[in-house]
This record gives sequence, C-alpha cells and structure tokens, in this order.
Amino acid sequence: MNDLELKINNKPSFVEVWYEGSVIFKDKEHKFWLVDPQGVDENGHSYYYEIRWFFKQVPMEVRLMSESIISAFLQMQNKTPLN
Repeated sequence: MNDLELKINNKPSFVEVWYEGSVIFKDKEHKFWLVDPQGVDENGHSYYYEIRWFFKQVPMEVRLMSESIISAFLQMQNKTPLN
C-alpha cells in the first residue's frame, strides 16, 4: 500500500443542476434530464450541457434531438444556443 496515494479536493470542481423534461414521439413519452453544468474549468472553458435519457429504449430519432433540446433550453434561459 505504500505505492498508493489518494487525493481528493475539499471543494467540488463544479456543480450540476439537473432539469427534468420529456419528448413525445409517436404518442410515447420519453423522459430525460438536462444537465446544466455550473462554472468553468481551470482554463476558463464552460462545461458542456448534456441530455441523459431515463431509459435505454429511446428511439434514435429522439436521441438525435439532444442538441435541439439543449438549444431550446438555452434560448428559454436567454443564454447563447449551440451552433
């Protein structure tokens, strides 16, 4: 065990805010979380927004909407949408 050293920061590196949402596709609801990262990394870059689906059985057509969902969210929050 002398070769092992563990370090953990006392302060979190960043914080995430999770929003719950859904898409209705072909009369079926597919729920997701939109993960909104707070803060920036050590180089001043923002972390990426992401969509996490509740279940694995989400059609590809719906999964491909992730970027559009994030853009719509950013517009609702008066933030710059993705390009």
